[in-house]
Amino acid sequence: MKILIELYDHRFEMWNYPEWALGETRALAYDAKVFSVASDEQLLEHLPDTEVYFGWYIPKERFEVAEKLKWVHSASDDVRKQLFPEFIESDVTLTMSRGTRAAAIAEHALGMMLYFARQFHICVRNQMRAHWARATAWDHYPNFQELDRSTLGIIGLGRIGRELARRGKALGMRVLATTKRDPNIKPEYIDHLGPAEDLPVLLEECDFIVCCVPETGDIDYIMGYEQFKRMKKNAYFFNVGRGSAVNEDELVEALMDNLIAGAGLDSFEREPLPDESYLWRLEGTLITPRISGIGPHFWRRTHEWWLNNLRHYLGGEPLENVIDKSAWIEVERLKSIDQASDDEYGLRG
Repeated sequence: MKILIELYDHRFEMWNYPEWALGETRALAYDAKVFSVASDEQLLEHLPDTEVYFGWYIPKERFEVAEKLKWVHSASDDVRKQLFPEFIESDVTLTMSRGTRAAAIAEHALGMMLYFARQFHICVRNQMRAHWARATAWDHYPNFQELDRSTLGIIGLGRIGRELARRGKALGMRVLATTKRDPNIKPEYIDHLGPAEDLPVLLEECDFIVCCVPETGDIDYIMGYEQFKRMKKNAYFFNVGRGSAVNEDELVEALMDNLIAGAGLDSFEREPLPDESYLWRLEGTLITPRISGIGPHFWRRTHEWWLNNLRHYLGGEPLENVIDKSAWIEVERLKSIDQASDDEYGLRG
């Protein structure tokens, strides 16, 4: 058996597979040939007789030569780029390391909430001018807020949403959420869990609203001007989920019309966010360049999923986190993914 690991070609070291993890892989699969590659030439050399691939994804033109491939495990939690028609129609199994960035993204969202609640945006801007802005902060609307005893609304209670809900509850927040799954299965740290149709309830009751819906190929807006209009005027909106869930032009209008107090965004309709976007210039916005999923434990979590599945594979047992390729019937939608960015974090070079 030949196992190919392609996680060594990124220009930033933090995205390259650690040597300790490679050692653990080789120790587990001691009877297999384990190769790590760091160039396209090496990939083409090894793919034809590879049975198991562990990496970000195999491009369509490279997949054509992988004649003996049986299983692909993606280190990414966004596998859309792997789901081109030829791969979907093949017998190759696809699994992924699910939820490896959820904790980091949840804490990023909390940081954005505190940034506005504690008037950090006022302090940072005045610090650059060496200005003691206490009176400015006192006079700013909305005034200082606390997460304690405020209400957190989570749109999409997946892994990220659950991590955020746990942290919000620990900080004394009342937590409301919506889900596309069975709302009757409610974790104890959620005060109210409703179907997606309950979004108006969240908009009207919550002080902080965080969109956590994942990238699934869907392009429908969840948040637009009418939704922002339902929110409290002193409430804040944050998006750490699907960029296309928010109509950014209408968000700008809502901010300029003072429908909401502010917005923090880590994902966008177009990435990088265009220079001409008004979101860069509004006082009530916090823009981060899709960095919410970065954290010190990414490779440990990713490696644990991979090693566990490799153990199952070597033992002839069913794999976990298997992607249902048949569910991805809207193949044409995949073609619209921005080819200028190979991965949500700029992976593959």
